[in-house]
Amino acid sequence: MRIAANLLRIVFFSFLLQAASASGQQGVDLSALSEHQRALLNEHVYGGLPDSSHIYIRNAYVSSYNPEYRVPAWVAYRVVPDYLKTPPRSGKFSRFREAPDLMYPVIDNDYRGLLDSLGYARGHMVPYGVSGGDRNQDGLYADEDDHDQLSIFEVNYLSNIAPQNHSEFNGFGGLWYNLERFIQDSLVRGRGMELWIFAGCLFGPGEVEKVGRQKDIGVPAMFYKIVIHESDGVPRVLAFLFPHQRTAHGEIQNFLVSIDVIEQLTGLDFFHEWEDGFEREFERQDTWRFWGSL
Repeated sequence: MRIAANLLRIVFFSFLLQAASASGQQGVDLSALSEHQRALLNEHVYGGLPDSSHIYIRNAYVSSYNPEYRVPAWVAYRVVPDYLKTPPRSGKFSRFREAPDLMYPVIDNDYRGLLDSLGYARGHMVPYGVSGGDRNQDGLYADEDDHDQLSIFEVNYLSNIAPQNHSEFNGFGGLWYNLERFIQDSLVRGRGMELWIFAGCLFGPGEVEKVGRQKDIGVPAMFYKIVIHESDGVPRVLAFLFPHQRTAHGEIQNFLVSIDVIEQLTGLDFFHEWEDGFEREFERQDTWRFWGSL
């Protein structure tokens, strides 16, 4: 089924990021990036930053933080087969961590008990499964290399986490779970693809459910994911827009929409570095046309 029209009726717009609640939550100064930071920005962000608010540059991804709801506004990351070489998620690699560069970071106790009481898991926006790899190309991986270890720790930052319904969305058989399996298993591992991905949280105009110790972590009403692959220098894109389901239904391809739909809901501007005419034409078309030919 095609759901873009229904989704637009349900959610007319989403709120843009609000002003930071504290000076420590402004993110990096984009005018004063180090050479290393600029290299990471260029690696992970395809077609230009969708916006420039509250940007944090990590080894394995770039993110924009939403200080109002204490979740990622959006994340951007590149995936290649080597990045799927993650260590087992145990010991030091299993622990969720506070983001050290936020003045008021979410802590693990903020999520404690939510799975049992409300069914919400700590949902990675950048998945753990793409946090590995020999990213500094020194022949060592996270078990033996501090740089690659940091990449995994940063993916486990709670600033990369949003509440997600576990049993029907984030867990086995849910839409988010199935999309991540499609990306990692079918496209990257199975076909050796290089991909760029944007993912993010959406809040509607109505009352937002808030959870956590202080009831200050927003539960997104919807999530989106934009998957980009280049073929002979030409981008092919799949844009998924999912309601945050409590009852699983539908296949991931049923939730394909145009880039314009996601931009209208988020206020973001994807691919603004493209030539204007090409960008307008590309973004208005439903990305269903690339399903099966990515």
